[in-house]
Amino acid sequence: MYSHRFVLFAFSLVAGIAALSYCPPIEIIDYYESQNENGSNSRKNYSYSFPLTPINEFALTRELCVQSDGLPLVRKCLANQQWAQLDRNIGCRPSQGMAVESQSLSELQYELSMGISERSSFIDYPLAVMRNVSDLIAQMDAKIEPVDVLSINKIIDRVVNEPKDMAACIQMIRVYSDLMGANSSVLELSARLNATNDLLYKFEDYTNGLAPQLKSCNEPIAVDPTQELVDVKMHNGVQALIGKVLSVFYLFPECNAFTGIAIYTKPGPGREGCPHHGFWYRFLYSNQSLNALREEPDLLTASYLTRELWEALQVAGATYMVFKIYANNALFVDLSASNTGAKPASHVLSINIPQVSPHLPYPLAFLLRNEDFDEAFRKRKRFDGYCAYWNYGNWTQQGITTDTMNLSSSPIVACFTHHLTQFAFLVGASNKHRNCRYGLDRLECLLDTTTAVGCSLSLFGLLMIWLTAAISKRWRSLQSTKLLLNMCVALTLLFLLMLLLYVNEWAIRYSFDRGSWACIALGAVFQYAVLFLFSWMLLVGHLQYRKHVTVLVAPTENIVGRLAAIAWTMPLLPTLALLLVDPEAYSPVLSGEFASVCYPAGAGLIYGILLPIGLVLGANVFTFGCILFRVSRLRHRNGQLIWQQFRLFLLLFFLLGLTWIFGLCAYFNLGFSLKFLFCLLATVQGFVVFVYFVVFDRYARAAWVQLLMGQPTANVDFR
Repeated sequence: MYSHRFVLFAFSLVAGIAALSYCPPIEIIDYYESQNENGSNSRKNYSYSFPLTPINEFALTRELCVQSDGLPLVRKCLANQQWAQLDRNIGCRPSQGMAVESQSLSELQYELSMGISERSSFIDYPLAVMRNVSDLIAQMDAKIEPVDVLSINKIIDRVVNEPKDMAACIQMIRVYSDLMGANSSVLELSARLNATNDLLYKFEDYTNGLAPQLKSCNEPIAVDPTQELVDVKMHNGVQALIGKVLSVFYLFPECNAFTGIAIYTKPGPGREGCPHHGFWYRFLYSNQSLNALREEPDLLTASYLTRELWEALQVAGATYMVFKIYANNALFVDLSASNTGAKPASHVLSINIPQVSPHLPYPLAFLLRNEDFDEAFRKRKRFDGYCAYWNYGNWTQQGITTDTMNLSSSPIVACFTHHLTQFAFLVGASNKHRNCRYGLDRLECLLDTTTAVGCSLSLFGLLMIWLTAAISKRWRSLQSTKLLLNMCVALTLLFLLMLLLYVNEWAIRYSFDRGSWACIALGAVFQYAVLFLFSWMLLVGHLQYRKHVTVLVAPTENIVGRLAAIAWTMPLLPTLALLLVDPEAYSPVLSGEFASVCYPAGAGLIYGILLPIGLVLGANVFTFGCILFRVSRLRHRNGQLIWQQFRLFLLLFFLLGLTWIFGLCAYFNLGFSLKFLFCLLATVQGFVVFVYFVVFDRYARAAWVQLLMGQPTANVDFR
């Protein structure tokens, strides 16, 4: 099949368009050949009509044309008032299988864009337009497609430019409520063309602009009484438009001194409501206690302006405020590259005071319910999250403070802001399971797997060392073995703690809270275990230096006891110092869905672990270099000597802890490859020690051979 296109311009509508920053209407005729049932070819054509369109906006065709990716055919009007080029292969044809309602919406948006459907075409325009759209959506039986979202966006774009109307606003709430119930994949596709953000912005702008018409301290505003899906409530100085998933409240404090609102899930004293919507509310005064409000049962969200803040805004010209409550975040689609994966776990609260600057002179407090709290508490997940605002692109924390003190004890989160927009409480950035098939998560999973395998090998090697010591009296009586066993105590302690971490993550799933005694105790034990191991590495390095460089024979009398006393004591100093000075430094470390371990953080990590490790590694690198220089200068080297020297260098590389150099480099984010080398080499230290001191040692090897073959020997002792 091939295609050939001719472009026809509607010259009668072009006059004056250039001066108005529009692209002129355009019609594209697409010719293509198709094969008939009898095998012959025939030429067919389809026409696509793009309406008059403002610059920097997308235009939809009058004829439904849905492409293979689910999006309709669109064309952008560029800043130079020229149409953007279309793909050579349009990839769609007018679909005969599309719903009649979708076709009607498409035709309506085209006619409104072209100016065909004017006021004379409708009674009570634009109310009739919104009622028409609402009825068409209701007939779709919740099967809204991306083309419908874009058509509705174009229609509302025309409606919001008309004078604001209360009845039309009610119909708009019905339309938006239906859109918020659409499939998430449909809205994500629509967001690629910025339709969801456009819809949000237009709704916020339209409802804010309606407020001046509604100010009435005594008389209620007359509205259409036949609205069954949106409740219209009128109080002294308050107008409320309440839907099941979207509601708008207009407050005029000079009528009743109300400066805020609280939303609840159940009825209670002083609460008004709509039981069929599962929605109750009460109005707040400027002297409301935030702590008392936070403790109220069944609270969903709340906000109010303090007396100080409201008086300052009154001086600036404020006379009313508008609150909007979105029951879900369907229209807040984040497709940005900076998307952290965090999702709103609360209602979205929009706060506007259109008469003044959105930047406030004093902080505004608002409360949100973490709707994931009960599940997280039941599954003992880590309570984490933050308040954020929508910048019509993504959720961001800038300018917002979240009170994190009570995240683990209360589902109500207190937040403070100095600007006005839509707010929500987000969770999920740290609770999201890793997807090991794609991107950075795949690399993190590789590190986890490498660490788990390395730790398993080390624990196996350490177990074999302890068993060898148990069965061979001669081997364990060697002074070198006694030193080795002391170092193995440090290795075993560290790797058992690592094993506990993985068991907790995979099975127990206990989540540690910051500041709890369990978190502090585990963090201190981890710190001590790491420093205990490095103490032995430093002492072993000292002995190796005396043996290979200075060639001095250390006094053997009780040397193991003296070295053990030093190794057990040295780590106590930084550990006890951190416990006494800053026990809060032992912070929970996230692992998947929760905090499975605690470890020093901040200054505690730097001075309590990194600095001692750095000093030991510096000393051992010097020792390793000296031994390497001294041994490499030996004369009469042969193949066997070179092999022995290689084994010595390899052993010292692990025995002196030089693999941890990669860990320090990884801490300073010097590349993924260094992280991988650290996880690969540092975790197999116990296995390397087993291979060198058991597999390569003739006494240990003989003990195992004789034990497995059942031959008695003086070297074997089960006591």
